[in-house]
Amino acid sequence: MKILGVLICLLCGGASSAFALSPDMTLDFTWIGTALCAPTPGSPEFQVENMPARTAVLRFVLIGPNGAELGGADVPRPVHGTVPRGTISFRAPCVGGMYTWTVEAVDAQGKPLGKAKLTRPFY
Repeated sequence: MKILGVLICLLCGGASSAFALSPDMTLDFTWIGTALCAPTPGSPEFQVENMPARTAVLRFVLIGPNGAELGGADVPRPVHGTVPRGTISFRAPCVGGMYTWTVEAVDAQGKPLGKAKLTRPFY
């Protein structure tokens, strides 16, 4: 009976480590420095953390308050998670409201690995 208990503990311990989740991918940015209705806007600097290990590309998309897609781009995986200001093409917001940047981590074969999004007000 003790042997069975030990085996169950070992199996449960092994299972929990085998199925341990990595931290969720996160996205951060600020609109500071982005002009309203700018004809050639520069995207914000982005900080992406906890990218899945096999990430080859980050796919960015900006969604406006009415649900319309306002631009985006695929960017090679940044070494330290920082995507420099001006890297991504998009239409600058012309109306104040809540805007959402979404970033998807994609592997070399185009398979999605993870996603993060952040909604911030633009005024």
